[in-house]
Amino acid sequence: MLITITWKAGSWKSTAAKSMSEKLWYQYVSIGEMRRTIAAQMGLNIVEFNKLGEKPENVHEFDLKYEEYQKNLDPQGAIILESRLGFWCQPKSFKIFLTVDEEMAAQRIFNQKRETDHYNSREEVYEETKRRNQEDIDRYQNLYGFNYQDSKNFDLILDTTGKTTEETVEIILQKFQDWQQ
Repeated sequence: MLITITWKAGSWKSTAAKSMSEKLWYQYVSIGEMRRTIAAQMGLNIVEFNKLGEKPENVHEFDLKYEEYQKNLDPQGAIILESRLGFWCQPKSFKIFLTVDEEMAAQRIFNQKRETDHYNSREEVYEETKRRNQEDIDRYQNLYGFNYQDSKNFDLILDTTGKTTEETVEIILQKFQDWQQ
């Protein structure tokens, strides 16, 4: 059974998805990691890469390429797909949306110190994350005609603010088990 995870930035999605994949023995697929790898190969950080992908002439090279990849995953496969469009590309999946308070998100992202993301302060992360979340909403609205954060798209909406990764994973696994029955 395929599980899809959509998120707001800083909501523990990668850490939770990786932990779940280990506990369930599912394959972990991250569209974000794919994008970061390509960005690094191009000599860009993820912010620069995202801005490049937002240009209308690059839509086929960016969003639509990832969409097609996701649609071609086996819906019966043991896969955890971390993607903003996962719920839409795999409509029969267990669809999760992770959310988080924007202040908490900024702190988590700043503490990660990713090689592909360069921030000088938590405040810079906060502003960039707010901007990125809104631009993603706008981009997917323009491309697909829907708000990818709309609660009606998901089987589980979980606010991870104040939760540890372990608590987040346990809640998700319990809800997934309930959903399967």
